[in-house]
Amino acid sequence: MKLKKYVLVLIKYIPFSSVKVQLYRTLFGYSIGNNVKIGKSIINCKNVAIGNDVFIADYNVFSCTALTIGNHTKIQSGNTFIGKSSFSIGEHSRIINHHYFDLYNTIHIGNHSWIAGRYSEFWTHGSLYTRLDTKDLSISIGNYTYIGSNSLFAPGTHVDSRSLVALGSVVTKTFEEQDIIIAGNPASIIKKDIYWRTHW
Repeated sequence: MKLKKYVLVLIKYIPFSSVKVQLYRTLFGYSIGNNVKIGKSIINCKNVAIGNDVFIADYNVFSCTALTIGNHTKIQSGNTFIGKSSFSIGEHSRIINHHYFDLYNTIHIGNHSWIAGRYSEFWTHGSLYTRLDTKDLSISIGNYTYIGSNSLFAPGTHVDSRSLVALGSVVTKTFEEQDIIIAGNPASIIKKDIYWRTHW
């Protein structure tokens, strides 16, 4: 295990992305598609499936059981994905800078969705009691959904497709409706029947 960590650090600083990708495939059995660009980041996961035309910038840390990244998705710099569970993100999605994903339970982000701005946090574990309980504390974000900067997500939350979470929101429950705008602390629906992409 320590040897793997040393090798991953060495791979991180290789200047040629094509060499990194080949080493990840050969040494660790990662499934990585075509035209994938990986910066100075560490991918330390048991199972990895990365699609085609994916971009991963510098200083990201992936340390989890399973990582899935869809085609044409971009992950910018300084993001942390850490825990014993899995992270998945669909196609044509974006994660911008310095977000934190706690993967004690799973986190899934859909297609064409954005984790925008900086410093949003997604938490999937609670107290010792909730860890021993059977309650699902995973987080899921639907398709075509936009999460504004500095948003906080509590364990077990869900935001459905075609929704916008305003910057600084604290999401503490599940939102099953689509075409909504969510804002506040705790977050609530402030507008319905509105698709954010048509107004931006």
